[in-house]
Amino acid sequence: MGIHCRDWGSLINDGAKSGMDWISRLETWPLLGSVLERLYERRFAGGAYGSFRGVFSSFDEAGRTAPHNKPLGFATEDYAKEFADRRSRIFSFDYPVLFWLAPLLRNPIKLFDYGGHCGTHFYAYSRYVKFSPGLQWVVCDLPEMTRHGAQIAKEQGEAQIGFTNRFEDSDGADVLLAAGSLQYVESPPFSTALARLKSPPQHVLINKLSLHEGRSVVTLQNGGVAYHPMYIFNRREFIDSICAVGYELIDSWAVPSHSGRIPFHPEASFPAHSGLYLRFRA
Repeated sequence: MGIHCRDWGSLINDGAKSGMDWISRLETWPLLGSVLERLYERRFAGGAYGSFRGVFSSFDEAGRTAPHNKPLGFATEDYAKEFADRRSRIFSFDYPVLFWLAPLLRNPIKLFDYGGHCGTHFYAYSRYVKFSPGLQWVVCDLPEMTRHGAQIAKEQGEAQIGFTNRFEDSDGADVLLAAGSLQYVESPPFSTALARLKSPPQHVLINKLSLHEGRSVVTLQNGGVAYHPMYIFNRREFIDSICAVGYELIDSWAVPSHSGRIPFHPEASFPAHSGLYLRFRA
C-alpha cells in the first residue's frame, strides 16, 4: 500500500516515536526534502500538538516565524484551563520525581513549584503521598495561571497551596520543583537565578527538560492553544552551570514519553527529555 502525500507531514512528525531513521535520510534529499518540509509546515500550523519546528538563535527569532493562526506564548487564559485531568492522576514521568520528593513531603517544608501551572502536581501528588500538615507549597507561574489556581484552591478549601509570580519568592524554600518549565524561561539563566538567592533551595528537582549533547539552541513548539519558543540546552553546560553555584548532581533519568525530534534538524534533535535531581552542597 502506498503512502499518500497528505500523510507525509504526519510521518515526519511521528518519526521519532516509531524509530524511522529513513525519514531523516529522506529529509536530506534536495528535491524530496523541500516537498517534505512544505508538508510539515502545513502540519505544524495545524493540529501537530507538541511538535517542534526549526532551530534559532533566540526566542525573538523563533517567535517571528510562528504561524499567525493562534497566539504566541503562555500568557493566555486558555492555558490556565488546560490539564485539569492531570490534577487527579500521575504519569510515568512523575515516578522518579516522587521517589526523591515523597520523603521530603512528609516534613514541614516549603516547596517552590516553578512553572507549576494551577497547582497540578500539588493535587496529583497528594493522592499518592501523605503531605505533612506543615507543608507549604508555593506555585510560581504567569498571572493567568496563578489567578485560576488560586480560585481552584479557594473552591476546594486548600490552605497549604499558595501562588506567586516572582521567582525571588523561592528564597528560603527547602525544595525547588521545575517540571517541564525551565526551557520556556527566556532569561535569566536558571543557574543565575539560583545564584541571586540568599538562601537557595537545598533540593532541586527538574523534570521533562530538553537536554542534548549539541550546542544550546532555540526551537519553536506547537503547544496546542499557542506557539512558544523553547530552549534545547547542552546537557553538560546546563548541569555544570548549576553545580558551579553550589549544587551536586545526585540523579538523572530519561523521559522517553517526551521525545525531541526536530524534523530537518538532526543536530538539534534528542531521543527523550531528561530529569535531574541536584542537592546543595553543605
